[in-house]
Amino acid sequence: MNGMRGYRALTMAVVVVITSAVLGGLFGGRVLAGQDNLSLHYESFTMALAAVEDTYVGEADSEQLVYRAIGGMLQTLDPHSNFMDPRSYAQLRERQEGRYYGLGISINVIDGGITVMNIFEGSPAFRRGLRRGDVIARIAGTDAMGITSDEAVKQLRGPKGSTVQISIQRYGYEGLIDLEVERDEISIQTVQGSFMVDETVGYVRLQDFSETSSSELRSALAKLDDLGMEQLVLDIRGNPGGPLDQAIRVSNEFLPKGDLIVYTRGRIQNSDQDYHARDDGDHIDVPLIVLVNRNSASASEIVSGAIQDHDRGLVVGETTFGKALVQSVYRVSQEAGLALTTARYYTPSGRMIQRPWDEVFDEYLTYSFRDQEPAEHAISERRFTDSGREVFGGGGVEPDHFMAGPI
Repeated sequence: MNGMRGYRALTMAVVVVITSAVLGGLFGGRVLAGQDNLSLHYESFTMALAAVEDTYVGEADSEQLVYRAIGGMLQTLDPHSNFMDPRSYAQLRERQEGRYYGLGISINVIDGGITVMNIFEGSPAFRRGLRRGDVIARIAGTDAMGITSDEAVKQLRGPKGSTVQISIQRYGYEGLIDLEVERDEISIQTVQGSFMVDETVGYVRLQDFSETSSSELRSALAKLDDLGMEQLVLDIRGNPGGPLDQAIRVSNEFLPKGDLIVYTRGRIQNSDQDYHARDDGDHIDVPLIVLVNRNSASASEIVSGAIQDHDRGLVVGETTFGKALVQSVYRVSQEAGLALTTARYYTPSGRMIQRPWDEVFDEYLTYSFRDQEPAEHAISERRFTDSGREVFGGGGVEPDHFMAGPI
């Protein structure tokens, strides 16, 4: 149980860090009325942890005890406040930063085999000659058949400059092809496609938001401009969102200087912010259609909400997910962190498009699997666009034109 004592110390350190942040940093020194209650609750937790350490009949996974205790605490708040163990925290940072260290491939499990679906140009996998359709049969000498894609990703990624041995099956070849691949930095592209639909209509697919999204979008739009683009379809269907500042910069591309893009309201210092377009976007006069669906969330809803409220373009598709909560990420150890909801955001017209959730979040989290029905709106949720059109909050961004399924 020595490991348990180590994790009791870790837990105490984590709670001290969180408490210090709440009392000293986040609230700027404001004294909390419930400070004494916090000490009592902390004492209860440490007593419970000590009881497990000293008297539990079996072996307990001390790391999981600590991590699940923190996770359980956050699960009582809302669906988006959550604890991230080292793996989840690393994945979040990779997604936000738009890069990781690995081979530069996307994979999927097909008939039990880890199948290469795409190879990023210039990546280590590209340089070593991997092809789409190759099946990774062995990783570091171990059979890879039957493992999950998450397990494969964990084995294929690693420190920059390190190597991994893989054996692949290739259609038309007998036996396995053995390769040693050196891991390198891989940039995750959030703009997954851009092309001209016809002589005047351009199309851009933005599948995610990361710290590089706005620059990727500007680059894609510049290329379409050179091809004669006069109208644009921006596809953010299935885009789960990402950094707030990137949603603001993407919106700014289509809005004139001074237009309100989004505003946030919360309890902590500096959470009440109004975000405006800093300058005229390069495409403020290009006719615009924004494609959304039920899986377009968060940053995607900031973009579609701003475009709709300013009558800048048409939103087409399905009612979006309805996530209007802003999470702040706090590190609680060297490798773990937590995402805590610290503010709500509102569209320029004043809509708070957060969809309600039930006590156990089931209905909320399974929204994308259910048929959409016309929503009934309360008068209190009614707002108006710049031109006076009626729009509503309380349950996602409703499209100007509803179209379900493939568009």
